Amino acid sequence: MKKSSWGCTIFIQLSLCLIVYVSLHFGHQSLSSSNDGDNAGALDLHFISVSGGFRPLHRQTRLLRLMERVAETYKAKFVVSTSEHGEEDLLLLNDTRVSSTLKLPWYTTKKGSGSFREHIEMPFGGSLDVVFVDTGSLQKQMMSGSLNGSMISQLKELTKVLKAADGDWRIVIGSDPLFAYTLSNGPEEAKGVARTFQQITIKYGVNMYISEKGCTNGANEDSFTCIMVPNASENRGLTNDSKREMEDGFLLHRVSFSEFVTYTINLSGQVKDTRIVKQKGKESI
Repeated sequence: MKKSSWGCTIFIQLSLCLIVYVSLHFGHQSLSSSNDGDNAGALDLHFISVSGGFRPLHRQTRLLRLMERVAETYKAKFVVSTSEHGEEDLLLLNDTRVSSTLKLPWYTTKKGSGSFREHIEMPFGGSLDVVFVDTGSLQKQMMSGSLNGSMISQLKELTKVLKAADGDWRIVIGSDPLFAYTLSNGPEEAKGVARTFQQITIKYGVNMYISEKGCTNGANEDSFTCIMVPNASENRGLTNDSKREMEDGFLLHRVSFSEFVTYTINLSGQVKDTRIVKQKGKESI
């Protein structure tokens, strides 16, 4: 009986790995045939972005094991967590218990640290700056409609961190869609803070904003891309467990000298969406 159970587990894990591998590679062929510039190279950097929050144990286990298989297949170098709980998030805490071979660095927010950056050297000689912002506290203050000293201090801190960033690619990680206020009927001061946040990121060359709780923004096509990480909280209202699995998942990123490709993968191992960001001035290189 134990042998049968063990064999079934191995079969399921291999099947998930095969599904993702086939999905991504058929996706590459399709993208190449449509001339979108998806040219994966041996020196490309791969990493994973995932949201935190509560998940039933069986779904959390399935997510971590799928992440493990994808990381092994594409030689991912690290994991970025968008969770507002930072190092205390359940998914991060259970990582080593559930998936002992997913021994990758996890980068996430740190309570009380404000904005900070992780500088990653890439295989092809360039570098990537991953900037974390405590958007949770900013969002709460924006909702109150008051512009206070703490909010101004956080924006100044973000400016300082981005000004020091010198990576070829620069992404900002947050758990909240701050740009929503630029399109809403919220307080004018809140809109002003959202616009300031956006202006700062554009000024200092941010290529992408990765958010956990939605991606409504007022950025135009000349600024940067905003991508939402599949997460448990956004589909908590769904009653069908299979639908939850279709909506939950993670992002696999592939970074090269000239492009930043993001694949949205659900718990079934399917690639649900592909986003490509071109590095300005390097499109034809």
